[in-house]
Amino acid sequence: MQPEEKERDRQRFKGIRRMILVRVLLLPFLIVMVVFGTVIYYFGTNLKSRVFSELVLIAGDHRRLIEQFLGERVANLKFAAAAYGIDEFEGDERLSQVLRDLQESSRAFFDLGVFDEQGNHVAYAGPYDLKGKNYAESEWFRAVRERGVYISDVFLGYRKFPHFVIAVKRKNGPSASYLRATIDTQFFNDLVESVRVGRTGEAYLVNGSGMLQTRRRSGGALMDVDPDHGLYRSAESEIFSFVARDRTGIRYVNATGKLPLTTDWLLVVRQETREAYAPLYRVWVIGTAMILAGGGLVVLMAFLLASSQARQLVLSAREKRQLGNQLIMAGKFAELGEMSVGIAHEINNPLQVIKAEQTLMSDLLGEVESAEGVDKTSVEMIRDSIRQVGIQIDRCKQITQGLLSFARKSDAVLKPIDLASFLPEMVRMVEQKARLENVSILHEVDPELPHLSSDPTQLQQVMLNLLNNALYALRKRENGEIRIAASREDGSLDISVADNGCGIDPEIMDKIFLPFFTTKPVGQGTGLGLSTIYGIVERLGGRILVNSEENVGTVFTVRLPLPATT
Repeated sequence: MQPEEKERDRQRFKGIRRMILVRVLLLPFLIVMVVFGTVIYYFGTNLKSRVFSELVLIAGDHRRLIEQFLGERVANLKFAAAAYGIDEFEGDERLSQVLRDLQESSRAFFDLGVFDEQGNHVAYAGPYDLKGKNYAESEWFRAVRERGVYISDVFLGYRKFPHFVIAVKRKNGPSASYLRATIDTQFFNDLVESVRVGRTGEAYLVNGSGMLQTRRRSGGALMDVDPDHGLYRSAESEIFSFVARDRTGIRYVNATGKLPLTTDWLLVVRQETREAYAPLYRVWVIGTAMILAGGGLVVLMAFLLASSQARQLVLSAREKRQLGNQLIMAGKFAELGEMSVGIAHEINNPLQVIKAEQTLMSDLLGEVESAEGVDKTSVEMIRDSIRQVGIQIDRCKQITQGLLSFARKSDAVLKPIDLASFLPEMVRMVEQKARLENVSILHEVDPELPHLSSDPTQLQQVMLNLLNNALYALRKRENGEIRIAASREDGSLDISVADNGCGIDPEIMDKIFLPFFTTKPVGQGTGLGLSTIYGIVERLGGRILVNSEENVGTVFTVRLPLPATT
């Protein structure tokens, strides 16, 4: 049985077994799945609602903590601004004392600065050299001058380092002064990140433009643009909760809410759904395990029953198909035998006439050659042509004998064949035609190969057919090449004829050995060549293999058995 047929039977067996299993198990399976699905649905809905509620509660508490922190820092600055006038801060030593007092109340204060109404930095306490710089055009200065209190976004400024400031305004009669404090970035980041929601939970701040105001544990530094900020929803006081995928495709449960003290900061608290919904996944796994364990015995018994029934049906279908194929092939071979005998007899009659005429022409040429004044060169050319006619008559006779042998199932006459001398003889028979077609023929035969026990006449017919087919495939092709090789394979000899011609269309590959099938134009091929050599090779106890690729070439391999004593 061919591999393709085995694969078809295997697929048919699987299909029948699947049909039986579906009919036996479908209804119980549907009932169990409906019950299981209902339990999972209600459990999952309740779990998701609880996850959302807990995350909203955590986000609300954390937002109040951050608001309290920022509110206290604003109150500290307002108190300092109210307690001291701008004249008292003209010396940096006095301002440094105020900074130390503020740091005693909170380690979040990093440095402190005083600005006049024109934005000049008149006093500074801290590690940077910022005194004397003008901030009149700075965003934070314009904002605090209008609002009185301002908490800035994270920016670089003169420091070239990400930070944010809290600034307050103090009226000094007709003029005003401003007190600004920089908040320790690390301290504030630790405060925001202090919330922990499982292993994957995180909290961070973004501004209205999506710029991170604190670090993000899952990846993102200060002032980086959060690629997920377009997903966030917010309101003035409400905490929103929702599920969304981030840029990497990971699903998160999110809770977001605005910070009222800032301009547009948004607190984001989120956790990966696979962790948040872990109890649901565990229930699903446990339930699935129970279903598999409970239904395992039923499925096993149904599987064995379905396999047995399917196997019987496939065997019956295979026997029916084999019987049908045998009947078809028997009819084809019977018809081919009758046609082969008729064709052979019809060809033999004119061949006999041509043979007689060829003999007569040879005799007449001998008489002409003895006459005086005859051009010996022309006579020799005519004699060579007559000799070629005889060769072709013998070749046609061998073909008709092959057809008759194929039709009558006659036994082959086995003789020792030395491939090292046999194959070059085959090449010489077609080299003139190959030269006209601009095709080179190469042959590689190991002289140490053992002799082959086969029928020389029938093997010659096989090789000539393969060589002629290769020449036809190389017509009108530049650099055409035919390679003939012989090699020994486990208990057999392989004779291959390879060309770099047009190749064979895969759609007709399974038809090339059928009688009267040909791809040649009408009048150029009968379709008997490959079918004839297929029968010859089988009678010689061998096989013929073909491997082809369109526009690359074709390789025909004749595999013949070696004598048992070799």
